[in-house]
Amino acid sequence: MTSLAAATLWWHDWLKWTPGWLAFAWAVGNGIYLGIRKMLDRRNMLALGTAPDDLRTALITARTRLEDIVAEGRRADWFAAEERRETGRAIKDMIGRRTDETLREHLTGVVAAWTEASARAPGATGPMMRWSDHVTTPQERAESARVQEQFRKETEEARKGLAHITGALMRLDDLERRTHGR
Repeated sequence: MTSLAAATLWWHDWLKWTPGWLAFAWAVGNGIYLGIRKMLDRRNMLALGTAPDDLRTALITARTRLEDIVAEGRRADWFAAEERRETGRAIKDMIGRRTDETLREHLTGVVAAWTEASARAPGATGPMMRWSDHVTTPQERAESARVQEQFRKETEEARKGLAHITGALMRLDDLERRTHGR
């Protein structure tokens, strides 16, 4: 009887071991949490890419220029100006630095829309001087209709580009929020 009373069973000492096991479980759980958090932060940083502020500036510049095209169609010489020539190229160069597929698709759409809008722009013409008694010829009317159709297609491409820019900026905001918490 004494041997049975002297021998304690393992569940009689559970109060003694509980704090140690809880501390161990907390340490392991905290380590796993921090490891997963670091992995996700790294993945989001890679998706965001380098210099997200430069990308945002390039997208805002492209948005302003595409809105200008939508407001009033532009001729080919407008696209050839020095400050506008690099618009599509700057965004295209930044695509390779991003790993997020959604952002890359939107950026590719912006570049394609800019390229198409510049390709569909009607050629530059000299100043048109008409007299008040000038009667337009069928060739002039056909040329005017062709130019208006080119402006319509150019505007259509610019609207597609604006939709892609909106999507890219929203995705960029989402990635920044995940990474930096802004």
